[in-house]
Amino acid sequence: MIDINEVRIKKINKGELLGYASVLIDDSFVIDGIGLYERDNNRYILMPVNYKKMNSGRNIARRNVNIMNVAFPISNEARMKLLNAISEKYDEQ
Repeated sequence: MIDINEVRIKKINKGELLGYASVLIDDSFVIDGIGLYERDNNRYILMPVNYKKMNSGRNIARRNVNIMNVAFPISNEARMKLLNAISEKYDEQ
């Protein structure tokens, strides 16, 4: 399982968005831009993505855009570990 060494939070508090997190994993890997959200008193995270414009002309309402995952947990256990670490750090500030 992953070892989360450090979590940094930038609070936003705009609608459902609580803030963004940067997480250091196993003292060797950083994931930046993890969104922390809350809806109906339930918190969740959204991992960072890149938008790549397709070569098919104009970009109208993102129809011509591919969404590419940057980094993501491959198990629910890993996702929950990230969510709990980010939520705890958010609540400390």
